[in-house]
Amino acid sequence: MRISPFLKSLALLLVVCLLSPPFIWGQTDYRFQEDDLLKEMDKAAPAPPEQKGQEKVPQAPAKQPTALSKLVDDFHGSLRLRGVQYWQNPPEREGADTRNTFGETLFKFSDKISYKNFALNVGGWVEYGNQENTYSGTSFSEFWQDMDRRRRIVDVSDLYLNYSRDTFNFLIGKKTLTNGMSTLYLPSDRMRPQDLNDPMDVKDLNIWQARMDFDIAEATTLTAAFLPIYQPQKTPSETSRWMGEKKQGDSTEFDLYDAGNANMREDYPQGDANFGYFARFKKKGFHGWDLFASFYHGPNPFYVIREEQVPGPTPGSTQPQRIKEVVTVDDYAAGFSTTYESWEFHGEVVYNFSYDRKDDDYFNYVGGFTYTFDDFAKKLWLEKIEFTAEYANEIITRVQNAANFVSSSKKSRLGRNDILSRINFEYNNKLSFQFVCNFQVDQIDYGRFQRLEAKYKLRDGLISKLAGEFFGGQNDSTYGRWQKNDRLILEFEYSF
Repeated sequence: MRISPFLKSLALLLVVCLLSPPFIWGQTDYRFQEDDLLKEMDKAAPAPPEQKGQEKVPQAPAKQPTALSKLVDDFHGSLRLRGVQYWQNPPEREGADTRNTFGETLFKFSDKISYKNFALNVGGWVEYGNQENTYSGTSFSEFWQDMDRRRRIVDVSDLYLNYSRDTFNFLIGKKTLTNGMSTLYLPSDRMRPQDLNDPMDVKDLNIWQARMDFDIAEATTLTAAFLPIYQPQKTPSETSRWMGEKKQGDSTEFDLYDAGNANMREDYPQGDANFGYFARFKKKGFHGWDLFASFYHGPNPFYVIREEQVPGPTPGSTQPQRIKEVVTVDDYAAGFSTTYESWEFHGEVVYNFSYDRKDDDYFNYVGGFTYTFDDFAKKLWLEKIEFTAEYANEIITRVQNAANFVSSSKKSRLGRNDILSRINFEYNNKLSFQFVCNFQVDQIDYGRFQRLEAKYKLRDGLISKLAGEFFGGQNDSTYGRWQKNDRLILEFEYSF
């Protein structure tokens, strides 16, 4: 009797889990906690009176930490083993990866070196799996600007120097830059390029920046950042099942995963067109409200399509060629978050302005709430139930209207008419469940995504997850093109 590759993968993961006791060194020894308690008791108790004739015994000075011991103390990491089983074969397409069983290993790390007010931070990951045309080399081959759509086996995502004082913090190097206050969907979070080879398991690529954060008043921060290098998103291979099913004669530029036009090339920003500028005002606890307002000028995170004539296959002839182009935009954003008893309310909006009408001008907004059930959850023998719901939409104020530009970024943009929700069930500090869904309610591009997950803490630092993901909808919607990607996911992750 043959054993399926997926069952073999599951068996291997279970063996790794059972062999995890050697990792016990990563846990905190209870004796250390006991020693700390005894030290506190010693501090609180009065010193015993000196006995007559008793000599004082000098105490050895406390041992100062060394640079090496600081490196060891500040090192953090995690190891994730992940197995995926798809329930249907991928769409038929030349060169497609036709397997349904995949596995991968991901090791994340971070560390820092500190001296007085300075700290040098480094972090990244090492990852590999059996997906075809997904992994390539290391991060060092394209250190400043990674133009390869494939994942790096070794990726240094964080590399920055931090200088901190009481009222400000200066950072220079490579780090993530996030924006917004929403929970499930953040329309103003537009400066965070990601690895989308698996669009449902994204990783931040981070960007080079020089950033200053000023504490200008109590709980009030002003941020200014210069972003000198544009970093594009990483997209799935044209042979990936995440490209969806290409229909006969299909030449529609479809979001980030389109492979519908073989005569398409990409045109990235050059020179100072790479530059981005960001400023943000953030206030916490203003009469119970957290507020922010921000401005961004720089490359658009969503591409547009330009068409030009190029020499044809015969002398004197021409043919059209389409180009994915990144244009310059201004983004104005604002948002809020507040709480009332068991409720939390939040919302934000961003206005996108495109120069020379090379893209649409539009508002993109989201509003939602989180409600926490405590007493009701205990009646169901649960510790807590947390429910979040959001609605996102878009209002176009001026459509694209520039010469030779034939398609705006509309198909690439998220949150154009979406209902999103998430509900967490916490049974105890070891076992929890989560259900997440996103419904694109546009009548033409209707789509749906649902994820059901169970998480169990096997021991300190070691968790397991079992999840199912389901897609469906119209053929031209994001989730509709992924309707053959329903899958089961099993993960084990050890953190230390």
